[in-house]
Amino acid sequence: MIGPSFDERCAVPLVPDYHVHSRFSDGRDDLEACMRRALELGLPELGFADHFAPACLGEDALYGREASWLDAYVEAVRRVAARHPELPVLLGVEAEFLPEAAEETLTTLATYPFDYVLCSVHYVDGFAFDESESRGAAGWRDVDRVFRIYYETLAAAVRTGAFDVVAHFDLPKLWRYRPTADVSELEDEVLSEAAAAGMAIEVNTSGLDRQPVAEAYPALDLLVRAREAGVPITFGSDAHIAGEIASSFDRAVALAREAGFKTSLRLSERCDVVLP
Repeated sequence: MIGPSFDERCAVPLVPDYHVHSRFSDGRDDLEACMRRALELGLPELGFADHFAPACLGEDALYGREASWLDAYVEAVRRVAARHPELPVLLGVEAEFLPEAAEETLTTLATYPFDYVLCSVHYVDGFAFDESESRGAAGWRDVDRVFRIYYETLAAAVRTGAFDVVAHFDLPKLWRYRPTADVSELEDEVLSEAAAAGMAIEVNTSGLDRQPVAEAYPALDLLVRAREAGVPITFGSDAHIAGEIASSFDRAVALAREAGFKTSLRLSERCDVVLP
C-alpha cells in the first residue's frame, strides 16, 4: 500500500479525483484548465470522465453524447496527458446505462481503451429524475417506484461486468425525496453485485456542496455497508468547472474514515492507498 499524504497549502487531502467533466460533455472548462487546477492542488492523479450516452437518447441527451465524439475525446485526453507528464492522467468515461440500450453501450465501451468506466443511471423509464426541471414533476408522484427501478437498473448495469466504479450510488435523493418503503435490500444487492464484480463505489462530493440534498453520495450508512461487503472506494468531485475539482475532499475523506475505510483504490495501479 502507498502511504498517506496531505497538501497543507490548500487543505485538500491528496487523493485522486476520478470524476471530472470537461467541455467534451457538460463541463464548462477545457481539459487544460482542469489539468492546471489539479496541478495547483497537488493531486496525485486525475481522471477525466466525460459523459457517454446511448444513441437512443438523441443528440440532446442530458448526460452525454453518442459515441461519435469519443475518438476526439480519447485523442484530446492523450494530448493533454503528454503535455503534463508530471501528473498521471487517466482516460475515463461516465457511461449512462439504459437496459434497452445495453448492447450498444457495452459494444461501444469495449471499442475504446478506457482506463476505467463509471457506471451511472440518470433515467427511470425515460424520466430524467435529476434534471433541474424534474423537481416536482409527475415522475416523482411515486417516489418509491423511482428508487426501486433505479436500484434494479443499477444492479443490472453492475452485472454486465463492463464498469469499474459505481458513480453517485444513491443519486435519486438529490432533491431530498426519500422513499417510504425500505430499499435497503435493493441497495445491498447492488453492493453484493459490485463486490462480486470487483467494482468500487465512489464517494461523490457533488451532493455535499452543490446540490439540495447536502449529503455525499453515498450516505454514511451505505458506506458502512459497502465496507462490510468488501467494496472499495474511490473519490470523485463530479466537477463541471475546474474550480470544483477535489471539492470537499476533506469532508469526503473524513466520511470514509467514519465508515471504517482505511484505504481507497488507486485506479492507475489497481492498488489500495492509505487514506490521508
